[in-house]
Amino acid sequence: MIKNIILSGIALAMLSLFSACQKEVVDNAEQNLLLRAQEETVASSNDFAFRAFQQLSQTEGAHNVFISPLSISMSLGMAYNGADGETKEAMRQTLGFTLSSDAEINQSFKELDAKLKGVDRKVVFTSANSLWHSKRISLKTPFVKTNQTYFDATVQGLDFASPAAKDQMNNWVKSKTNGKIEQVVDEVRHEHVLFLINAIYFKGTWTYPFDKKLTKPEPFHLENGSTITPDFMTMKDGEYLHYQNDQVQLIDLPYGNQQYSMTILVPGRDRTVQEVAQDLSADRLATWLADARKITYALHMPKFKLEYGKELSGMLKQLGMGIAFSNQADFSGMAEDRNNLAISEVKHKTFVEVNEEGTEAAAATSTGMVATSMPPSVRIDRPFVFMIREKSSNAILFIGKLMQPE
Repeated sequence: MIKNIILSGIALAMLSLFSACQKEVVDNAEQNLLLRAQEETVASSNDFAFRAFQQLSQTEGAHNVFISPLSISMSLGMAYNGADGETKEAMRQTLGFTLSSDAEINQSFKELDAKLKGVDRKVVFTSANSLWHSKRISLKTPFVKTNQTYFDATVQGLDFASPAAKDQMNNWVKSKTNGKIEQVVDEVRHEHVLFLINAIYFKGTWTYPFDKKLTKPEPFHLENGSTITPDFMTMKDGEYLHYQNDQVQLIDLPYGNQQYSMTILVPGRDRTVQEVAQDLSADRLATWLADARKITYALHMPKFKLEYGKELSGMLKQLGMGIAFSNQADFSGMAEDRNNLAISEVKHKTFVEVNEEGTEAAAATSTGMVATSMPPSVRIDRPFVFMIREKSSNAILFIGKLMQPE
């Protein structure tokens, strides 16, 4: 009797251990699947970042550019959940989505957002989403539920005929960007039925701050041959990644606990910012970063602050999403009894300020429906491309070019 009880106890213990091992294997497998999905979403978002930046950089010429590809992808990602047929496929290709199912795409956005918010306690990163619909229409329940579940979207019906509707949406954006983006919805027309809005805010202090006492005006050489004298910051005792070949010089400056960084790409002496932008790719950037080494040379770079705003429909059409803006658009998954919806505009606004302490940046996107030798110091005194990245996921939050400090 006692022997049987002992044997039964051993069997139960072994069964419990086996079940725990099985659960651990299942949990690890699920985590690996989520990680791979997240990596694919970052890869697709970064691919879209480079293609969008290349188009806008070419269009803007000698003017500054600054966008948040993540913000654009999130706003359009919500719209994607209401698209079908050729429209959905065009959006998938333009945004670079490679995951096999919509559920995987949505879940990976959710996981990435959670990671970006919690990866570095010394850096502030927030992201918020919202759907604002005219009270004249009823949004389909699956469309609403999906965007609430995966994008944590606020859903609000408004009287689009009232001037207060625009103010309410813009006040939401202002609050979610710490006052840096005051307006992204310029007007609410009679034909508007829905706005899908994403707002992102970033604030990071340099891991190794610049010394304010050393800030002074110095020459910055523009591509047209002229020179201006903005305030230059100097970091004397910092540590950062540096890489240089004949085509580009890379400087990677960490924020906070070094999970986030600003990556600066200065063209080689015989090259332009546009040439760097056109050659930029995920593989090339990864190679440069892998070959970079930590240095402690003094770093000199300009302080700058810029605001950028752009209507993105032209760029998105050039990248292959034209059908979403046309009469052939299929957003049948969005609203009840409305099969004639199309994107009317994609408004994007950004803000960035870089000073001795760190960087503050914000973005809002509204999708409306209807070198070789190492110098003793490094000087960034010419136009350059720059990005704000989260390093463990490689996610590019912002990308731009500084042609002239302001």
